[in-house]
Amino acid sequence: MYLVLTALLAMNVSSEILNAFRIVDRSINRSSKNTDEKNEATIENFKLQLEDPKIKSDPVKFKKVSDYLVLAEKATAMRKVIEADLEEYKKLIIEHAGGIDPETNDILRRDDLDAATAIMVEGPRKGVEMLSKLQKFKAELAALVPTGEDILSLSGKNENMEKMLPLNFEVEASETNVNKDWSYGNFNMVPAAGAITIMDKYINDVKNSEAAVIDEIWAKAFGEKLKKQLVFKDYALLISSPNTYLLPGEKYTAEIMLGAYNKTSNNLSIKVNGQTLAVKDGIATYTATATGKGEQTINVTASYTDPNEDNAVKSYTNKASYFIGEAQATISLDKMNVFYIGVDNPITFSASGIPAGNLTYTSDNCTLAKADGVNKYTVTVATGTAGKKAIIRLSGKLGDGTTKDFGTYEYRIKNIPDPYPQIANKRGGGIAASELRVQEAIFAKLDNFDFEAKFTVVSYDVTYQKKRSTELEIYSSGTQYLTGASAMKSIDEVLQKARIGDRIYFENIKAIGPDKRVRSIGSVNFTINN
Repeated sequence: MYLVLTALLAMNVSSEILNAFRIVDRSINRSSKNTDEKNEATIENFKLQLEDPKIKSDPVKFKKVSDYLVLAEKATAMRKVIEADLEEYKKLIIEHAGGIDPETNDILRRDDLDAATAIMVEGPRKGVEMLSKLQKFKAELAALVPTGEDILSLSGKNENMEKMLPLNFEVEASETNVNKDWSYGNFNMVPAAGAITIMDKYINDVKNSEAAVIDEIWAKAFGEKLKKQLVFKDYALLISSPNTYLLPGEKYTAEIMLGAYNKTSNNLSIKVNGQTLAVKDGIATYTATATGKGEQTINVTASYTDPNEDNAVKSYTNKASYFIGEAQATISLDKMNVFYIGVDNPITFSASGIPAGNLTYTSDNCTLAKADGVNKYTVTVATGTAGKKAIIRLSGKLGDGTTKDFGTYEYRIKNIPDPYPQIANKRGGGIAASELRVQEAIFAKLDNFDFEAKFTVVSYDVTYQKKRSTELEIYSSGTQYLTGASAMKSIDEVLQKARIGDRIYFENIKAIGPDKRVRSIGSVNFTINN
């Protein structure tokens, strides 16, 4: 990141780069918020442990947890102080860059290369002050973790813990920063938007350092790492079902759980339509056989005792619905309502509630081959079937084991449309002799067709008429080429001797396409005009 910022020294900062800074900054802020929530939850867990009857009844354990809670709270207090300092540095940079634009809620001059330099590197040299505070914070924060297993082992220095913290103050040397000056390396000639992103990065590092220290303090207090969160502030009953549309005979399955649940909870009761369900790892599974038709509704209730509120019983209700329908199927043509000879015609089967492997088909006047994707096929039709109909019959096995006939589907069969000839991307008219002489071949083009259909010219006739002459020179070619080793020498010679006013007619042009039919596709006539 620092290399990218350094590269901006001698250039105008593009809006794309500034927008990239903004995107990264938003991501950093989201991460910081998540870390705040985690740290707050850990502190709350500390306090909850002091309410645990087992810890309350053990004076030694109670004092140990209380003492370590004080250390954890001190870590949070230290973080708040350094975070406020960093926010103040951000404010100074933003003010120097014109403040916040109320319309965009962004820095007014976010590309300002002077703001961060003036505040952090030159003038008040806030960068030196910021580095000193961060270094002090890192050392004092790490020192909150006892070096031994008891709080009495606090020594005012914990180098091992310091190495574990994400705060890093190294700066790479450069031609303009040989001495690896931290302020210069981070903020010199950095656009205001980039400087704020760097500041938020350090704020995020500070919060992650707080988290690392609090987690280590927890481990010292309880002899193990914090494995789970015990504080739940909001609850909701969740019902999840992978199948809400069923056919007769199929089974409806729903997973029902209490949001923010605890897997070790043994006081949770869940009922569906009055029936008590078995709860495993905080989740109850409900299964019922689909009967009848139309929408079906299940009523769900859950209750539990909340140990955080004097074991008060709390209840929640919710509803879930699913639909039982009749089996139906369709075949969708992925291109258009017709099959073309000589190309792969993609189609897709669909049948409500029928797994892909349970669909079968038969066909007349066409052949189906499996393609990539669920229920996707390619259809080919034989040469000579134009004007006929392709027929596909579809059936499928239902959940109860019976087979349902989904009917017969008929589609028209057509030849691929005729292409048209082109030379030099033209269909005739005036052309310069020099342009015509460099054309390699006659090409057959097919526009506005939904399939990949390539045509190749196989033969044509050439008629050459000189200006003010009725004499005609006529030649025939058995290839598509006009010039080069594959062209007829006589045709190449005609192109070479063409002059202004001469006319050249390319007629009786024939081409072959994917359907292997040779067809006449017209002519291309030119007058040499240059």
